[in-house]
Amino acid sequence: MASYFSLLGILTLNPFIQGAPLVFYVWLAPLMIFIPGVLNGHDRSLLWMCFVVLLYFYVAVDNIAGPSPGVLDVAELLTTVVLFSACSFWLRCKQSNRSSSDEG
Repeated sequence: MASYFSLLGILTLNPFIQGAPLVFYVWLAPLMIFIPGVLNGHDRSLLWMCFVVLLYFYVAVDNIAGPSPGVLDVAELLTTVVLFSACSFWLRCKQSNRSSSDEG
């Protein structure tokens, strides 16, 4: 949850610092859809969020490859990697716990 809300904070703060127009905050909508699922810990929400986070990863890599990457661009990239990894690891552990409890 920490990496999820960190990513939301970074994606809110970065356009504000760069002086981007308010239209850029629409970019947060796909990620904000998952707030209830993250707070309630729904597996399906976490699974779909992994796919959506890949889009933010792509944009972060593109920003870093640009002419003048900022500190928040690097933080965005690292946070997307941590969020994707944490969600994938959590879902995998939950799946293996579910399958081992079915066996016994």
